[in-house]
Amino acid sequence: MLTKFLYMGLLLLLIIGAGVCEDQAAVAENATASMDNVTEGMNVTSNMTAEAAPLSLQYIWSLSLSSGEQITMALNQSGSELFGSAKYEGAEPWNGVVVGTVNNNSVSLVLTALKGKSLVPIVLKGSCSEDTITGAYSVYSPTGVVESGKFTAMWINPDTSVYTPAVITEAAPPAPAAQTNVTEAAETTKTTQPAQLSTRKFFDVTEKKEEIFSSPASIIPPAMGMSALS
Repeated sequence: MLTKFLYMGLLLLLIIGAGVCEDQAAVAENATASMDNVTEGMNVTSNMTAEAAPLSLQYIWSLSLSSGEQITMALNQSGSELFGSAKYEGAEPWNGVVVGTVNNNSVSLVLTALKGKSLVPIVLKGSCSEDTITGAYSVYSPTGVVESGKFTAMWINPDTSVYTPAVITEAAPPAPAAQTNVTEAAETTKTTQPAQLSTRKFFDVTEKKEEIFSSPASIIPPAMGMSALS
């Protein structure tokens, strides 16, 4: 009888132990599945973060327009926002500012150039690939588009702090008109009239002395006439 009870007690312990083992196995399996889910979630989050991070365009770029202009552009970046400066150092140099955005590999920029006393906006839209940006541009005026074409930009320096603006030489003011001294001008233009020479011929009486003294009438001055004798 005692032996029977012992066998029954041992069987009961085995049954209870088997149940406990199954529960522990289930708990371990659930914990493993949970860890797998967490790991998978972390991987998904990491991939999403990598995809969401915008491409870095913070460089100094050499921008070539199909019109022939060669522009240097320094872009800084905050997230997807782009901002910076630009310059042209050709025959008529100018400086400008740039703002824009980058979304995946799409780039939109507005470059506003100060040409003389006029602000000229240039809109650039394209896509970036490795170290280049390519696309189309349009130059605007208050009345609309005045020029359009293709552009290509290549980064030439990763350090935007070394960028320097173009040197603009101010036009020299016109020289004041020379003051003319009226007195000196009058003296310069004044012509000296030559003294008028007498055209009357000197009469030498010695040449006509015989005629003059041949008769009394000849010695009478012509102005007195014959009335002087009467």
